[in-house]
Amino acid sequence: MSVLDIIKTRGSIRKYKDKPILKNDLLKILEAARLAQSAANRQPWQFIVVLDRKTKEKLMDVAHWPNSPPQSHVGQAAAVIICLGDPKACRPVGPFEGYLIDLPIAIENMALTAWELGVSSCWIGAYQEDKVKNLLGVPENLRVVSLFLLGYQDENPRPKVRKALEEIIHYEKYGQNNPE
Repeated sequence: MSVLDIIKTRGSIRKYKDKPILKNDLLKILEAARLAQSAANRQPWQFIVVLDRKTKEKLMDVAHWPNSPPQSHVGQAAAVIICLGDPKACRPVGPFEGYLIDLPIAIENMALTAWELGVSSCWIGAYQEDKVKNLLGVPENLRVVSLFLLGYQDENPRPKVRKALEEIIHYEKYGQNNPE
């Protein structure tokens, strides 16, 4: 399968089979994160791999916005990867702290590699950072950028609805939609 085919077919999965991920596949997925590009090659990331069912259930209880219900798929996933960024170990990317750009590149590498291996994934952005850090002993200087779920899908991804290229691409300057 080509990279573009993987991008076209991959989608977020929120319902998983009760099946562990093969250790070799998990290591390939993590290797894809390690090999990601980063500003000035600073690699301002660390990852906690959670496989223990009880810990995943505790993460489920803190993986939601205040006053909203827990996201049950966090507890169902075969693995939850806590994606950590180090603000002091990065270079700025334009006006942004570099780890906020670098970590998503590593996470997307994991998502694409997982899909190629037949493993589904879902990025989780709704979580209570302080509670995640307390639960897993994350040092104060690191930031929780995302919870990343992995597992074998027990549903199909939703169809992708994307804007046409003509709606999002400009040539030479904003508003110029013709390359000539």
